[in-house]
Amino acid sequence: MRFTRARVLVASGALAVAGTLTGTAITAAAASASSSQVVLLNYCSGRSQVRPTTFDLPGCMSNEFLTALKWASWRSIGYGSGLFEVNNCTPNCAEGKYVKYPILTVLWRAEPRPKHAGQVYFSRLTVIFTGKVPRGPAAQTFVLPSSVP
Repeated sequence: MRFTRARVLVASGALAVAGTLTGTAITAAAASASSSQVVLLNYCSGRSQVRPTTFDLPGCMSNEFLTALKWASWRSIGYGSGLFEVNNCTPNCAEGKYVKYPILTVLWRAEPRPKHAGQVYFSRLTVIFTGKVPRGPAAQTFVLPSSVP
C-alpha cells in the first residue's frame, strides 16, 4: 500500500475529530523533535529503535503486536503501514492463532527522553485499522513509556 502525505493527513484529521490527535499536538511534536533523531523505545528490550519492522506493544508478553511495518516518514511524526496481530486465544492464549489486521500507524508527541540527554522519543502511537477491526474503535492510541522497568 502506498502512502501519500494527503492520505495520512486525512487519517490524522479523522483522529482530530475523534479527539485523539490535535493540530496543537502535531505542532508541539514538530517543535520538540526538530533538532534530534526521534526514536521509538522498545519496552521489552529497552533499546531505542528507528524505523522498526516490528513493535511489541507495551507489556512484553502481550497478545498484540505490530509487524511488517513500513515507514513513509520518520521525523517529528512517523507514519507508515503494517499489520496489527492479535492472538485469538482459542481455545486458550497458549494455543491461540494470531489474526492479522491491516493498519496505518502514526507515531506522535515526540518528547525529550528523561535521563537520556539529547534523545527524543515518540510518546504516542495511534493505530488506524484500514479494514476489519478486531474490537473497539477503528483507531486506537497507546501511551508509550519513556523508560523500561
